[in-house]
Amino acid sequence: MSSSGVTEADFDVRESRECARVDIRGAVDPLSLQADPARKAGFKGALASAVRSGTTGIFTHDVEVTLVWFIEESRRYQTHLVADLDNVLKPILDAVTGVDGIMIDDNQVQSIRASWMTPGPRTGFELEFKALSADDYTSREGLSFVEFDADRCYLVPQAEKAVQDSFVRAYRAALAAYRSMLDEGMAESVARSVLPAARPFPRARLGKFEVVHHADR
Repeated sequence: MSSSGVTEADFDVRESRECARVDIRGAVDPLSLQADPARKAGFKGALASAVRSGTTGIFTHDVEVTLVWFIEESRRYQTHLVADLDNVLKPILDAVTGVDGIMIDDNQVQSIRASWMTPGPRTGFELEFKALSADDYTSREGLSFVEFDADRCYLVPQAEKAVQDSFVRAYRAALAAYRSMLDEGMAESVARSVLPAARPFPRARLGKFEVVHHADR
């Protein structure tokens, strides 16, 4: 058991690959960003472990997040020890992000809906993560990126090397066309139309993911 008293068993994680959706049911209160570091680390570690065990995929583009926290009205209104709703999301997002998580980086969160409800027979919280497109959820095994500059890394499809190399060449050509259009004085909003549909990631946000520079491909 972690120092927070929370274990992996406190979370029920369900993945729907065909719907590009992950649902998490927590049997404990979410922790605040301002919680004691040891308690927060324990909570995040237990949730991360449950997500790693309960999922095989990862979101590759923007994500919608919905949080419902089940808590008694008297606790919510009449105590000062209960976290504010806006402070409980960051520890959760940190726990589900990374090479063993369901998001590459938490800046993928495009929208958040958060609310609390009186629990009835339940306590804890429910979380839903959903891709904006079903194609934006893929296996996280063997995930890798190709870097073109510090602010632009693209996901390489999980395929044979020849196929991956074709994607790298296509990315390289698209970026060359984009930069050429900018050099010619074209508006960035127009030049952007030639860029890949794939979402770029800054190198600094890719942490422990495999990243290879395009010159080495």
